Amino acid sequence: MTAIVISALLFAFVIYMAVGLLLGSRTRGIADLLPLKLSRQARVANAREFSASTVATTISLATVVMAFFELAARFGVWLFWTVVTTSMGLLVVRLFAKRIWRRISDYDHRPTLHEFLGTEFGSELLSYVGAICASLGFLFAFAVELTVGSRFFAGLVPGAPAWAVVVVLSVVAFVYTALGGFRAVIITDRIQMISIWLLLLALPAFYLYYVLAHGGWGENLAKIPSGILDFSYREGLGAFLLGIFVINVPAFISDMSIWQRIAGAQKDQTVTGGLFRSVLTSAATWGLFALLACFAFMMVKADGDISPLILVVNVIGSTKGALAGFILFFVTLGLYGAMLSTASTQLIAVSHTLYEDVFSRLRKRALDDRLGSNKELRISRVILIAAAGISTILVQLLSLAGFSIADLVFAIYGAQLGLCPLVIAGLLLGRERLSRVSNWAAAAVGAGFITGWGTAIYGRFTGNTRLVFLAPVCSLIISAAILCTGFVAEKMTNSQVRT
Repeated sequence: MTAIVISALLFAFVIYMAVGLLLGSRTRGIADLLPLKLSRQARVANAREFSASTVATTISLATVVMAFFELAARFGVWLFWTVVTTSMGLLVVRLFAKRIWRRISDYDHRPTLHEFLGTEFGSELLSYVGAICASLGFLFAFAVELTVGSRFFAGLVPGAPAWAVVVVLSVVAFVYTALGGFRAVIITDRIQMISIWLLLLALPAFYLYYVLAHGGWGENLAKIPSGILDFSYREGLGAFLLGIFVINVPAFISDMSIWQRIAGAQKDQTVTGGLFRSVLTSAATWGLFALLACFAFMMVKADGDISPLILVVNVIGSTKGALAGFILFFVTLGLYGAMLSTASTQLIAVSHTLYEDVFSRLRKRALDDRLGSNKELRISRVILIAAAGISTILVQLLSLAGFSIADLVFAIYGAQLGLCPLVIAGLLLGRERLSRVSNWAAAAVGAGFITGWGTAIYGRFTGNTRLVFLAPVCSLIISAAILCTGFVAEKMTNSQVRT
């Protein structure tokens, strides 16, 4: 088992590093690393690439696969609510896609999400606040992915030092991302989706083999605890459903990684066609993961200390025969493919945000002056590497504080929802009106971020799981309330002036 797991991991390393090295040899400037200009290396070539890459951003080892297997014992088939809401979230982006394309096409370059908001609202402060809050979210998400990857490896290869695994995973992730940039992320996303589909073929095949070899369906279905395969009510269900809805439906339209892909597209048809495929593909992949998580309890029992996914993979590893060996290889390859690709997505998003929205603005260097500079290329790569190191330290601290994977999912993605009301307003309203509430908008983003994390942390330390699940709701409500208050105050001020 150890040999197969390590072989799968090394195979993934070789492929991803090869992509980074190949693209790195063709990188001549910052626009080849980040999607800042059209017709450069940092691009999304077609609708198929856009779809695969967009779905890949939604699937991660930590926040989807491991989280599903941990949550299945408590919420069972209610996990399908995550499937429905994820597709709804991508559909929201699809509905706004043409408007987003038209608005960013007015710029002489491809703006980041935070630059777009700062320009539309006429506020540099908003751009800074949004960029910093979003970067912190991506930093935590990246570190969670690596931390979970190390735990998963330790669960399969006992005795492996967790710190060493984290170091190796982080080094591979930031090396190929730093070398190949955004284009490497797009290509490895396509590779990830191939490995995910191989996993989704291999794992059900093993489930079927296991059932037939251990008494048939009746005996094995009886092992699944009551409540997992029905939609009965359970404690905390309402908060879970509301939190998931708020995370998934409005989140994608305010996600920097999605905006990066739109900015990297060369034609609007790439975006609209790719998003339509993404809705269908995400439903299929997430739905299969939810089913696998629920039926895992035919083979394993819920254990609070060990993830059910690790237990399932250990069952595969302990099964004799070449078939089980092949299945173990493809399952491990798919899981670590998801981890590495997701980690690179988060790294390139935070690197792009910090380089373009923070450091370049502070240095006040125009984009045209930076495009062909090797120095700028080095700066962006240093930012990426530093972000990887800092984020790993941050999540190690959170893990020591007792945060589970599910806790971190709701805290990280919930806190980023403060951007959503601003994005909707920025797409629907004119700059003149938006500029009148620019200070309110900056306050809304900051307050939403603080509220989201504050609610999750308080819920964790008081043992109130409902509060953790409701962190996204609190973040969104606070942000929307402050922004709406700004519009009301602005309207009342204008009425008094006219009077």
